[in-house]
Amino acid sequence: MIATNYIRFTGTQPRLDFSFLYPDGWQPAEMEEREYSQVFIRGPRNKANTYSAALVVNVLSTESMNLEEKVADYLAKAERAREFKLISTAKGFFAGEEAAELLVSYTTSLPLNSINPIDTTIIERRIIMKRGKSFYELVYSAVEEDYYAYLDSFENAARTFEFRDDTARRVYRPLVVSVPVQTLHEGAAEYKTDK
Repeated sequence: MIATNYIRFTGTQPRLDFSFLYPDGWQPAEMEEREYSQVFIRGPRNKANTYSAALVVNVLSTESMNLEEKVADYLAKAERAREFKLISTAKGFFAGEEAAELLVSYTTSLPLNSINPIDTTIIERRIIMKRGKSFYELVYSAVEEDYYAYLDSFENAARTFEFRDDTARRVYRPLVVSVPVQTLHEGAAEYKTDK
């Protein structure tokens, strides 16, 4: 884990109606299209200088799909990537809305458009939720060797993600946990000792 200071991203475009914390030094950029908005926050480059870790929030206008259909649509497109693996999925709530969380990996050749590209594994963690007439996707991606180094940046963005019109701060509870939760129940008992 890398010690980091965080600053708050607040969208300037109407559809970027949210804020969250991201690492100081990472570079944010907003993009606005007719039915699509995005904030892309570029993080550190990998050792090979071929890929930057990134936090991305996509906002897509849609009225016809529900959450399950959106997840299926994303997976149908993502499965086309080389050596695609769906590592885990979970359902729950995120920022007060029903959400799905996916962890995937795939292989790509980097650097792009190079004469001698090297096959590189990318790991991507994505939270998808529907709010009103839009889908919001919070995405973290990094090369495999950097994934855990910057994962706390994604977790902090998710924990601090809130819509501008929220009146109460929401508590983030992970949708995917790394180890099963163990529950221990011990009944009441009396203990006696010999003197």
